[in-house]
Amino acid sequence: AGVGSGGAAPPLRPPQRPPRYWGEDGLRCLLLFPTRSEIEELLALFWLPAGLFAGAEAAAFCGWRKSFLEAVTDGAFELGGIFERVVEVHVWASIAMWFLGAVQVLWAGARQGQHIAWVHRRTGQAMLGLFFAIVFPTSLYLTLMQRVDYLSPAVGAVLFDTAFCTAYFLHQGWRVARNRQNAKSLGLHGRLMQCGILMSMSILPQRMLQLFLTWQLKTYHQQNYSVSILVTAILFVVFGHFVE
Repeated sequence: AGVGSGGAAPPLRPPQRPPRYWGEDGLRCLLLFPTRSEIEELLALFWLPAGLFAGAEAAAFCGWRKSFLEAVTDGAFELGGIFERVVEVHVWASIAMWFLGAVQVLWAGARQGQHIAWVHRRTGQAMLGLFFAIVFPTSLYLTLMQRVDYLSPAVGAVLFDTAFCTAYFLHQGWRVARNRQNAKSLGLHGRLMQCGILMSMSILPQRMLQLFLTWQLKTYHQQNYSVSILVTAILFVVFGHFVE
């Protein structure tokens, strides 16, 4: 029955926007998950590669006193001295930060339980302290000082963008938690922190592509590095257009 005959009016539906590009509807179907947000689902794909990458780096430093990629690229990126020590500090601090981030994100009981909520707060503080005191400044130093023979301005721009985006999301997440007003603030805090952790892990697809190129083109280490940085950066931006 219509409104004029006394029946209830049909519910209004929000206007549907047209697809922004060809194939968007089909691609977005792959991103619809009923229980978790898109950033949570995307971050969930990174934990296993992050663990494998961290294990490979830790084994390389324990066995060879150099990073894994330096070990398999015939010294094409080694500079010696202070630079190599900063690389090692950066890697160990990043591994510790990811471990603390995993505790933050995956241990839901520490976030929700009243008696152990302090674990979530303390690990979060430790993660932020590690990032802003060690990981962030060393990443800026390594970006400025590393040896890049091809397209170095573009490579540096991508690395700086990644570092500052990570810092932005983590800082905003901390601010929201500090000034929280209601339950929605805590949800926003969680998403911002997850975005920051995900940005810090954007090196993982780049490293996998670089390792593949190194396996295929064993004498073009510098070119492989620059290409892998720029290709994954472009793909990261393109994929971001499909995630709201």
